[in-house]
Amino acid sequence: MSVRRESSVGQPEAGGAALAGVDVGTTRTKAVVCAADGTVLGAAVRPTPLGEQDAAALAAAALGALAEAVAASGRSPEAVGLTGMAETGVPLDADGRQTGPLLAWSDPRGADQAARLARTAGASALHATTGVRPSAKATLARWCWLAERHPDALRRMHVWSGAADLVGHALTGHVATDATFAQRTMAYDVHGRRWDPGLTALAGLSPRRLPPVRAPGEPVGPVSAAGAARVPGLRTGVPVTVAGHDHLVGAWAAGVRTAGAVADSMGTAEAVFTLSTAAPDAARALAEGMGYGRHADGRHWYVMAGSGSCGALVEWYADLLGLPGGAERIRRFGALLDTAGTGPTGLVVEPYLNGRAAPAPDPRRRVAVHGLGPDDGPARLALAVVEGTAYQARWMAETQAALNGAAPREVTLLGGPVAQPRWPRVKAAVTRWPTRLLTEPRAPALGAALLAGTAAGLPVPPPLGTVAGAPGESEDAAAYDVVYRGEFLPRVARGDGPG
Repeated sequence: MSVRRESSVGQPEAGGAALAGVDVGTTRTKAVVCAADGTVLGAAVRPTPLGEQDAAALAAAALGALAEAVAASGRSPEAVGLTGMAETGVPLDADGRQTGPLLAWSDPRGADQAARLARTAGASALHATTGVRPSAKATLARWCWLAERHPDALRRMHVWSGAADLVGHALTGHVATDATFAQRTMAYDVHGRRWDPGLTALAGLSPRRLPPVRAPGEPVGPVSAAGAARVPGLRTGVPVTVAGHDHLVGAWAAGVRTAGAVADSMGTAEAVFTLSTAAPDAARALAEGMGYGRHADGRHWYVMAGSGSCGALVEWYADLLGLPGGAERIRRFGALLDTAGTGPTGLVVEPYLNGRAAPAPDPRRRVAVHGLGPDDGPARLALAVVEGTAYQARWMAETQAALNGAAPREVTLLGGPVAQPRWPRVKAAVTRWPTRLLTEPRAPALGAALLAGTAAGLPVPPPLGTVAGAPGESEDAAAYDVVYRGEFLPRVARGDGPG
């Protein structure tokens, strides 16, 4: 479905169409304006407000970043795409004002309600319908928490809005979402592609009070006069699209678009997911702690595993060493890796700061270091930490291969750690399959912009440029395979991990 744009849009500017993308992240909101091939023409970054009363501030920050990117590009975008974090949202009244707290995905409230939902509705039944494992961050659990603690907020709620949806509302006056966000709520039937009335009723809600779910490329609506006034250079009538969940959108931009392709999205947390042509066996996926759902293209399925200990584990270790923050921390950790000698280190780090979500879920797991000796200094342990995250990612991908019944074709690495010279070389040495690196750090925002281009009548663009990944001279892939199979897996797969 396309939206007819008002006559004020005019014709595309000379030099080809420009597209805009906004990525509402947990820490930062990024905006880009790019050409139809993904070439960045302008960009901006703002902190993401995530306080309980920050719904309007979050939208304002995103529009401010968008306005700055448009100004830097000197172009007027033909379409706007939105992406960002999932499971973060707020109840809105009919005028778009929040009626209750803005709840971030990391907020632990909802844990008791999630446990109750797992008992009463059945964890297996919930997962089979929605692809989501019951947890505190599942939006259905948050709605149940609001019903108990802030019933007036839900009573006055006209519609629930996710973080990216808030930006869409600010631009168009309409609230709508995408299936990749809806399916993270644990109230959306991922097979039937609809809100499940039986599940929404568990929180006293009905599907009509939840946002309409747009098909891939279908706009939320056109930029309104009020929206254009807040973003100088953005014309009224331009289509605005909610492109989907940032992990999926960034991976799509990087070329993860066919069955057998694997994305390893690294950041504070890490998400590894594999595409397939059909949904996995739900019971087996649940036993391994993995979710599943539709990809950003609406055609493929994915099975996904998450780890909270990727960049977060490095931050924990950097804190132990007393390294300064910001860019200097990144530089000094990279210097440690450069001086760590050859790999594998012979150390095995179990990379679990706060339990293991997948595979073989185990909330008792904690960080453990095996084989540490008096000759292993900070640099050697830094490399071992990176090795531990790489082993964990391989385990997640191998488990997904077993669920899908087919070995992965290729692994694409994306996210902040890719910029560390040695980290992706270790990943390539540990991973069994060919790897590619996306060095562009704004992949989700660019993916949102490119996906929005279809609403402006543009063809589906090719992927952003990637480079082949390979082990460095200091990484012995065969030796890494021996350590992974003979040391890492036997330690982490047994049930007597640190409590």
